[in-house]
Amino acid sequence: MAQTARQLADRIRARRNVLGLNQKALAELAGFSALQTISQIEKGQRDVKAWELVRLAKALRMSMTDLLADTEPGSDPVVMWRNQPVEAHKDREETFLGRCRRYAHVANAVGTESHLPLPKVQADPTSFDWGHAQGLAHEVWQQLGLGTRPAVALIPILEERYGIQIWYMDLGREGSAACVVGDFGAAILMNSSEAPWRRNFNLGHELFHIITWGSFPPDKVQKDPGLEKQMDRLANAFSSSLLLPAELVIPELDKRVSKRKISYADLIGLAREFDVSTEALLWRLYTLKRLEKDIVEKLLENDEFRDLDRASMRGRWWDPSPLPERFVRLAFLAYQKGRLSRSRLAQYLETSLPGLPAHLMEYGLDETADYSTAVHTA
Repeated sequence: MAQTARQLADRIRARRNVLGLNQKALAELAGFSALQTISQIEKGQRDVKAWELVRLAKALRMSMTDLLADTEPGSDPVVMWRNQPVEAHKDREETFLGRCRRYAHVANAVGTESHLPLPKVQADPTSFDWGHAQGLAHEVWQQLGLGTRPAVALIPILEERYGIQIWYMDLGREGSAACVVGDFGAAILMNSSEAPWRRNFNLGHELFHIITWGSFPPDKVQKDPGLEKQMDRLANAFSSSLLLPAELVIPELDKRVSKRKISYADLIGLAREFDVSTEALLWRLYTLKRLEKDIVEKLLENDEFRDLDRASMRGRWWDPSPLPERFVRLAFLAYQKGRLSRSRLAQYLETSLPGLPAHLMEYGLDETADYSTAVHTA
């Protein structure tokens, strides 16, 4: 086999593995009637026709240029961690990337519609400052249409409209969050053991890194402690401004102020209304020049204030699903369409074959139901 043919075979195999496809699945996606075609191509036992290359590129979600490039297949993308967990870090990262590839596989298998592109930033780290981060947050808030309570709207909009994968994993006390951009798209990993309002803030933080990925790539940021610290501060400023836009927060604050004073209960209630931590709200009010720094610091150390804050959290805690509901829906749909075997569905949903029906029911899906019924459209 010629060198270029070998590179093509290796690239097809590598890309197929990235997407979590077996040879049969790729043959079906590419529309090959003979399922052994992929095996023959990957072994270099047959020439690949031009029309086959076009179908393979589409099935593998690659451009023809990338498919035929005279380079070796790339390695795993770099994951950008925030408070990287110490124990079993590599295992967690491999699990995260594997899930991302399976997500992309099922989305590709059911032919989901194209998603809207997120705004991208081309910036110089030496000039991109706090003001730029806040301005970017305002632009993103408007473009995404996050409405009056951004923290509540952010997850469904990112998942459904922009195709961002959002995963949860217990990262322990030392872990916080992570994000990655790869062949499978963009994905965010959240710490399921953290409070919901803390997760909301971390989601905004990681979104900043995804939007600025091209300007501040993780391999560069994580090798420079100074730059990493700077990016962390900017991501915090972005998240604070995104979840607590001045246009929304100030009017709500003013409703609760009487004679230039606001009660503890009203401050805490405002944080709960925007679904952020009270600490995040207080520091946002400081940046908006509505609270002095020393008042914020004293409130955060005040036992009475902290007790009231903890009491307000009762009944508002929620635990995320082990797997994203959208991912489960797509995997089930791929199975229903015959594009994912039952055993592969169980594997993707991280359960056993005997336990699959009960596992699906947890997400409101019934394996025995008929989902093929259709109606005529106008």
